[in-house]
Amino acid sequence: MSVRWMLLLVPAVFGLRAAGAEPALVFAIALAAIVPLVELMGEATERLASRFGPVIGGLVNSTLANAPEFIIGAVALHNGLGSVVKASLTGSIVVNLLVGLGAALLVGGLTHGQSRFDRRRLKTSGSMLLMCGFCFIVPAVFRIGTPEGTRGLSQELSCVLLAIYLMNVLVNLLGRQNESITPEGRVDSVDPTIPIWRPTAALGLAAFGLALVSDALAESLGPTAKLLGLSDTFSGIVLLGGVGGVGEVLTAIRFARSGRQELVLAATVGSTIQMVLLVAPLLVFSGIVLGEPLDLCFSMFEVVAIVLAIFLAREIIADGRATWIEGFLLLATYVILAIGFYHIPDSAVEGDQQAVSTLGR
Repeated sequence: MSVRWMLLLVPAVFGLRAAGAEPALVFAIALAAIVPLVELMGEATERLASRFGPVIGGLVNSTLANAPEFIIGAVALHNGLGSVVKASLTGSIVVNLLVGLGAALLVGGLTHGQSRFDRRRLKTSGSMLLMCGFCFIVPAVFRIGTPEGTRGLSQELSCVLLAIYLMNVLVNLLGRQNESITPEGRVDSVDPTIPIWRPTAALGLAAFGLALVSDALAESLGPTAKLLGLSDTFSGIVLLGGVGGVGEVLTAIRFARSGRQELVLAATVGSTIQMVLLVAPLLVFSGIVLGEPLDLCFSMFEVVAIVLAIFLAREIIADGRATWIEGFLLLATYVILAIGFYHIPDSAVEGDQQAVSTLGR
């Protein structure tokens, strides 16, 4: 079902903001307006990639597939909401692995029976997922001994992550010289009839609109969270993270319904890997440019949620088969985590940071 009609909410956000409307109303409309913009960016990236062909198109896909998450994070960082950026990254990763993969397995299982995957690709993807979890554990552990040195550690770790990302992109592109790859891994023939300016203009306009809407969202987040009694952590993980990952979730469900299970993994697991290897490091370096330093030292609660999602998703698909009940279990796990984060106040997250710093002295 198309969500294009929701683009009407974009000018509504600017109108409400200019009129000085209640922050809660601006937040709600902005949150909904992000959904069609994310979907539009995904479609534009896909068309742009098919126009360029397999090698350049694959590079475009690898670079822009998670652009919405980066834009949302960068705007929040510009507004001084570093903790919200980390929460949003956590939410996007958890949504991809638990909601996106879970919903896809549920729909695919009910529609086609048992879902099957290529075990050779699963081995590589599973190893990459474990490494992604390792990347969050290392800063959290080393923060105990060197709480003041974690920023430098995060910057150095970001360089390593970007190097791994570039290597992974090159390996995948060289292995698919005769294919045209869409953002979710779809294989299509190159369409030379598509004017290049159309998807480029659509992508640019959608990105610009997303940045402006995200700015309104970030500005109204604090007052809205206070009004509704929500913590910044819950707002970032469940609300911003959920909206940022809506494109991957819808794509995964669409692929599962059509029986293309391998592409489900590309839209969920592949997107998660790219989030860690590309988006997180770019946000760290963006923080330096914006004068709002960001490190990769997430709170204990966020690290537990990420690692739990990674290990659970990996365990369920490790044997190359999955049923609808396993998809339901992934969704149930997300609900459990969301309930947990709802009851965690920001003071507890800040206390976790302070406790670790105290241990390091």
